[in-house]
Amino acid sequence: MKEKAYCPTCKKELELIAACGAANYFCNYCKKLVSSKSILKEEDIQEESPKEQ
Repeated sequence: MKEKAYCPTCKKELELIAACGAANYFCNYCKKLVSSKSILKEEDIQEESPKEQ
């Protein structure tokens, strides 16, 4: 199962664009390409948001 990737700017889920052995991501909300080095993973998103109790 592939991990979900999130935009570092808006924190929305990214669309994977894979071609010729390269993987990049596109944010449909920001309308821009996001490098695979700058994406956020699900655990990064959870750490940033305060847990409500």
